[in-house]
Amino acid sequence: MNTPKISVIVPVYNVEKYLPCCMNSLLNQTFTDIEIIIVVDKVSPPPDNCPAICDEYAKHDHRIKVVHAINEGLGLALNAGLEVATGEFIAFVDPDDYIETNAYEKLYSMSVDTKADAIYFPFQRFNDQGERWRKNYYKEKLYHTEEEIRGLMLNMISNRPEAKKDLNIECSVCCGFFRHDIIRMHGLRFKDERELISVDRLFNVEYLKYSSKIITIPDAFYNYRVNPLSMTRVTKTDSIVKNYFYYQYLLEMLKTNNFGMEGYLRATRFFIGYCRNSIRSFIQSSLSRREKMQWLREVVNQPVWREIASSYPYKQLPLKYALHFYLLHKGYRRLLYYYSKLKYGRM
Repeated sequence: MNTPKISVIVPVYNVEKYLPCCMNSLLNQTFTDIEIIIVVDKVSPPPDNCPAICDEYAKHDHRIKVVHAINEGLGLALNAGLEVATGEFIAFVDPDDYIETNAYEKLYSMSVDTKADAIYFPFQRFNDQGERWRKNYYKEKLYHTEEEIRGLMLNMISNRPEAKKDLNIECSVCCGFFRHDIIRMHGLRFKDERELISVDRLFNVEYLKYSSKIITIPDAFYNYRVNPLSMTRVTKTDSIVKNYFYYQYLLEMLKTNNFGMEGYLRATRFFIGYCRNSIRSFIQSSLSRREKMQWLREVVNQPVWREIASSYPYKQLPLKYALHFYLLHKGYRRLLYYYSKLKYGRM
């Protein structure tokens, strides 16, 4: 059998309701020379019928491979897919999302014509109520000098303090199209998200280190389901601790790659923004007010906020973000609680 042009890796766990939508978008691609690698989290007993459903898909389409991985977690599940991928290019799709049916035809054609090492594109959000909205717009842009690509690496982490948004470039690997040779040659793999959050960001930054030509395009090929049950939207009580551990990892990685003060500014803005979103999500959870206030007491007592306040120019942040951080590092947990509810509303 000929080697496929594109390998699409789909990690699957407890998404029986949404899986058909995702699979239909892949099986009906206008570009048919693909392999679809489904990595199923094999737990006993399984939470739904996904393992059996995936095996059934494979019986009816020779392009589908099913890998049964035992309690791998997202990052390691993606690695299991990379281990068996044979395509010239690599793409990723989450099982509760879907991709436009002409996406891989256009991405493959553009990659061959331009010889780009990666193409990044925006996504469109949608929910089960039929609402759609899109917040991130990319311009078509070529990055081909070392300075431009290093700048893109920094933008994948976060923005400078004065920027209006925390992030301009989406870091999800689902919004990227990658050359397999680069991944294979440099042994690139995902971290375990149970140890380091945001495994997509780290993978992208590592990939860009070995790239010489990157393109961003405005086509929103990817459709991201806003699913309140998705594990990426569940905030846990230890989220701040995990954020801090990841922040330290980022700082060390950027230091090793000689990003200097600019690396510190980007990593710190990422950390502040990620923690702000964790606080907002926790406050908007179904827990009692007492539980939320108890958790906030632990959060504001973390010494890292005072350390950052002494070295990071947080007053340059947009006003609502600067005020949020001010309340955080001063330890005003009650004001922080009410400000978060008032300013950010329901997610």
